Amino acid sequence: MDPLLQDVRYALRSLRKSPGFAVVAVLALALGIGANSAVFSVVSGVLLTPPPLSEPDRLVDLSNTFAKAGRKGLTSSVAEYRDYRELPRVFASVAAFTDGDMTLTGLDTPQHLRVVEATASFLPTLGVTPALGRGFTEDEETPGQHQVVVLSHAMWRTHFSEDPGVLGRTLQLDGEPYTVVGVLPRGVVFPADSDLYRPFAPSPELASEEKRETRFLEVLARLKPGVTLEAARKDLARVSLALAEAHPKYGLAERSIGMDSLEDTLVGEVRGPLWLLLGAVGFVLLVACSSVANLLLARAAARGREVSIRAALGAGRGRLLAQFLTESLVLSVAGGVLGLLLALWGTDALLALVGDGLPRAAEVRLDGRSLLFTTGVSLLAGLLFGMAPALQASRADLGAAMREGARGTAGGRSSRVRSALVVAQVALALVLLVGAGLIGKSLVALLSVDTGFTPEGLLTGQFSLPDTAYAEPERKVAFQRELLRRLQGVPGVESVGLTNALPLGRSITFGFAIDGRTREPGEVWPAVQFRTVSADYHRTLRVRLREGRLLEATDGPQAPWAVVINKTFADTYWPQGDALGQRLKLNRPDAEWTTVVGIVEDVREWALDRPTPPMAYYAVDQLPNSGLALVVRARAGNPESLRPGIEAELRAVDRNVPLHGVAPMVRLVDASIGFRRLSALLMGLFAGTALLLAALGISGVIGYSVAQRTREMGIRMALGATRTSVLALVLKQGLRLTGLGVAVGLALSLALARFLDAMLYGVAAYDAGTFAGVAAVLALVALVATWLPARRATRVDPIIALRAD
Repeated sequence: MDPLLQDVRYALRSLRKSPGFAVVAVLALALGIGANSAVFSVVSGVLLTPPPLSEPDRLVDLSNTFAKAGRKGLTSSVAEYRDYRELPRVFASVAAFTDGDMTLTGLDTPQHLRVVEATASFLPTLGVTPALGRGFTEDEETPGQHQVVVLSHAMWRTHFSEDPGVLGRTLQLDGEPYTVVGVLPRGVVFPADSDLYRPFAPSPELASEEKRETRFLEVLARLKPGVTLEAARKDLARVSLALAEAHPKYGLAERSIGMDSLEDTLVGEVRGPLWLLLGAVGFVLLVACSSVANLLLARAAARGREVSIRAALGAGRGRLLAQFLTESLVLSVAGGVLGLLLALWGTDALLALVGDGLPRAAEVRLDGRSLLFTTGVSLLAGLLFGMAPALQASRADLGAAMREGARGTAGGRSSRVRSALVVAQVALALVLLVGAGLIGKSLVALLSVDTGFTPEGLLTGQFSLPDTAYAEPERKVAFQRELLRRLQGVPGVESVGLTNALPLGRSITFGFAIDGRTREPGEVWPAVQFRTVSADYHRTLRVRLREGRLLEATDGPQAPWAVVINKTFADTYWPQGDALGQRLKLNRPDAEWTTVVGIVEDVREWALDRPTPPMAYYAVDQLPNSGLALVVRARAGNPESLRPGIEAELRAVDRNVPLHGVAPMVRLVDASIGFRRLSALLMGLFAGTALLLAALGISGVIGYSVAQRTREMGIRMALGATRTSVLALVLKQGLRLTGLGVAVGLALSLALARFLDAMLYGVAAYDAGTFAGVAAVLALVALVATWLPARRATRVDPIIALRAD
């Protein structure tokens, strides 16, 4: 133990004598290690930590796919849920659920709650046992028997202070009494942010075979022990074929039953980008290690005489190797400690930047696994950047070093190693720059997508009408009209609209029929995206009308039903341009045959990076909803200033209806691509850091080479070499290293670009312009980095250089 302590003390004394070197090395390592730890914490929480469910790897998500129509991941109907529960041979249990909103009353102020309606098999399928009480029973899946709830642990804590006596307590939800029968364990929340759970109790009509295309349920299943995903998919293909034969009128021959693991459903969209970011930040650490290794090589060369004296006094090669590795590990530990502090801040910053765009964000933290990762990365970094300098220094030539005196030894091997490290830095920097360029270009393409409406100046908010107080459609219509009338009079309001779902929000689909047209065998009519909107909704969003008219206030309950469709719907089903005047009917109990009165431009109702599906906009007075969203356009200024007036008018209409989710529309648009924006930002930061470190590495190597070749430069200039020729000589050396690095980097980038393809939008993974532009930028930066030491070489005074020798 004594030699180790001696080496540590000696390393600390040595680094204290070179504070500039120590600070630069520790900061470079802290940046690389901290960034790695922060990104790994996110990867660990989102991808590596299993959800708190029993055997989550056996949980799968079921959906509908119409491949010919390019539609996948569609929800299921009650009839289809019944099929999945009874026909497959591979499931131990099957559950269905849908989410919604309810209002908790009986408090000082009403509170909005996110509610999950689930079958009695929901918790058993998830493998969750309530921490208190029980779950649902099958008897409670019946209308009139369903007024029981299970609380999330968070709601139990915030609303009831974790009181065990909450069981049996009655809550007023949407004006109806519900009895608390259970509380979920801590950390179990599915879907995310749910407050409580109640039984799914469909009406007999909704559960009938005629409503097979009324799809709104998410379906989960638990595989039997030993059943693989591949075996389950084969069994579902059998079930899909049997259902197509049993129900020919629904066009199920073109439908397949999709199945994904629950993990893929939860985090599938961010898995690739997160692994990409972890790989990218790993490259940054490699570049940082290369930079520190270059510094240590230069330092070792300058300490050649010291090493030789120690060797002459009896220090063996192993002892010298241990000493230099100890110095490297001291630097890496210091960088790891500082990096951990940066990771604490960086993890919080990442979560703040991504907002609600990251699934399972609540699981992200700097836990034991992250600390172990940080420790491992720190030690590995110490070995990575310390081994080459330690080996080089331990090979010191005693005679050569003593002859060179205090000037140190340059060693051709040391120069080759340093040059190789610079080539590696340039190559890694180029790979990161290409990745950042492609992702940045993809983000630009996404930002240029036409949303179909004008989000600037819009304020949005949501509310839910209690089912008991507004059971009759007439009451909903009266509420909607009164609220719109009042809001239109709020100072600063230009126009107001209502809808059941905001743009770039959730998917709501229904099957439909077209009057006078039957589906031919093999013809696919995928479910249409459905919205109910008020008369001024499209005007408020500034959606352009193509043909016909928009919905009007006269399209009320007693008027003939009217619908406005989007361009994609019209072009898909009436390619001859005769959509106006046609009639269609949604496959839902309260729908009637409806005349198409207008066609509007496509609006990105689902997502910016997904094609616009067929959309149908019904009059909110003809199909009134309990859950509604407001869109309010301000005449001028910040639309958030309208919030107090809007809330006041909503309370004036009904004080038991709280407004929630208030946000400017531009914020919702930004949030819809929040994770893509964060990925582009981080890739840009990582690439910029790597580029800076590579430039410093090139400048350092060339500068060191110039210092070692001072005598040569003096002789050349004494023999008549011009400053231009000396400048060209040095630049040639730097550009040669850069050229090798660019060649290696381009090869690596071409090999890795295919992994980016699924994450890009509007740009090819092998975009020639990006590759060429990045190579040009890197060459320009390398030229500047080389020119600075080369310029110093041209200022060498031949007399002074020769006299120094």
